[in-house]
Amino acid sequence: MSNWIAGELEVNQERAIYPVLTLEEVLQSQWYSDYFTEIRDMNNGYVWYSFHNVPICSKLFSLALCFKNSVLDSVIMSIDDDQYGTSWDDWTEAKELQRKQEHDALLRQELEREPDVRRSKPYPYIEYKVAYGSISSSYDPRSASSSISITYT
Repeated sequence: MSNWIAGELEVNQERAIYPVLTLEEVLQSQWYSDYFTEIRDMNNGYVWYSFHNVPICSKLFSLALCFKNSVLDSVIMSIDDDQYGTSWDDWTEAKELQRKQEHDALLRQELEREPDVRRSKPYPYIEYKVAYGSISSSYDPRSASSSISITYT
């Protein structure tokens, strides 16, 4: 079972994402083999690994894990569901804001409290302070996307 309060996410009953996770551990995991889609090396010590249709908390997510010098730095995740659009042809801001609302509800349920930060401008954003860093949910109109961000400090 995932434990968002401790920063641990489970994939297929496997503890998959957690503070101090190393790239080597990810590369050796079954979920890496099952859901990996691409690597983006920023050539500055940061490397992003992307995954698609990853089952977490009974939902499917697109994930991007950012490693700095082979240690997990952050995770960007978004519920991956056709109801929010499958391409730019059926994307709408209203659907994207619904996705953000679903992200917010998931975080409230998993963290069992209200966020520490809430704002509506310049874009909708909530943030929870946690022992290992922070978890936020936002909608960014510049990228036309909503996501949950987990930052490990």
